[in-house]
Amino acid sequence: MQASENILAGPLEGIRILEFGSFVAGPWGGQLLADMGAEVIKIEPPSGDPWRQATAFTKNESRVFMALNRGTRSICLDLKQRSAQKALHKLIQSADGIISNNRADTAHKLGIDYETVSEVNPNIVYVDITAYGPSGDMANMPGFDLIMQGYTGAIASEGKITNDGQPEVVWSSSYIDFATGYAAANGILAGIIGKGKTGKGQLVSTSLLSNAIAMQSLRVADIEGIPAPAKVWFETTRIELIKNGASYEKIQESYQMTVRPLIYRCYYRSYKTLDGGLALGCLAVHAREKLLNVLSLEDPRVTDRNYNDSTPEAKAMGDKLVKTFEGIFASNTTKHWYKKLRSHDIPCEPIRFVEEMIHDKQVVENGYVIDLDHHTGHKFRTAGPVLQFNDGMPKPKSSPALGKDTDEILNDIGFSADQISELRKHGAIT
Repeated sequence: MQASENILAGPLEGIRILEFGSFVAGPWGGQLLADMGAEVIKIEPPSGDPWRQATAFTKNESRVFMALNRGTRSICLDLKQRSAQKALHKLIQSADGIISNNRADTAHKLGIDYETVSEVNPNIVYVDITAYGPSGDMANMPGFDLIMQGYTGAIASEGKITNDGQPEVVWSSSYIDFATGYAAANGILAGIIGKGKTGKGQLVSTSLLSNAIAMQSLRVADIEGIPAPAKVWFETTRIELIKNGASYEKIQESYQMTVRPLIYRCYYRSYKTLDGGLALGCLAVHAREKLLNVLSLEDPRVTDRNYNDSTPEAKAMGDKLVKTFEGIFASNTTKHWYKKLRSHDIPCEPIRFVEEMIHDKQVVENGYVIDLDHHTGHKFRTAGPVLQFNDGMPKPKSSPALGKDTDEILNDIGFSADQISELRKHGAIT
């Protein structure tokens, strides 16, 4: 396919989004839109997004902020100052959409809640990110990815326990935050499409809670009259364990034996090898059959469609196979097993460290990691856009300095140099 003659800097070129975001979910949603060509203006208080201060390497700059605010512009407005409201309203009038992840009372106090904003610009598409959703007793409570992992069962489902018996969280990613950022970006896109049909803007709501539940939809699904084994365990065995004073470790051990079917404990899991680890992805039956052939093993649960795997004998056989698989993979190196299994088209990958990925050939060649120059003078490597548009992409830009674009943005919406100086004099901008 040939690129269009009318090259755009991304399909959202000409769309202006205001982002009243902090930490992860809001900024990630803004960055996704910037990668699609939208002009994303990050409106920050004088102290900046708190994420700028997280393990900062210089004033107002941190690695985590740089990773989540690529390609956006920054204007520094003190919305607590009455004189900043005129600039705010002009910005709102110029915008197509807003992403906000503030508590309702904070948004109302600063004049950036949907009710106030929609009076200024009735056509605005406003995505409101909350922790627990806009309704209910918990609607105005603060929330973070980690505590939402606990609230929604993700920590229990993971089943990770430290050596001293402490429950462990998912540390590899703030995955609930990131999922919510994706939802926010989708909300903006859908709202803009809807506005093209109706001529009206609207309020779009998403939350950490809704995305945490959606990310676990395979476990949440419940068929009336046909309870999943985990639900039966929760309503029976769990209660007995608690009555008998079982420790968290014992409860988790019982839970994991229920929620992770024996068949998965063989074919869809990770294994320790002689010198590392291997992730095995035999989700499909034909891949399991190939693996059995390679390892010279038999498993009627895979090869006999009529085999009853619920009998005590079947379960004993499954337990034995788990130990057999573990022993086999531990007997040789990761490289050995990777080559052997891949040569038979069996899905697997070595267990690697994320630090390896910034130089990974496959990653770099596809632009999934990119190099940028930062305004501090540092060169840095960061994750690239998750979408590639054949008809044009915006030029990659690093995250902005705090308030870097303040004067330019204000001038663009009609403020003269004298008016900008007056705003700065009164502390409305910094």
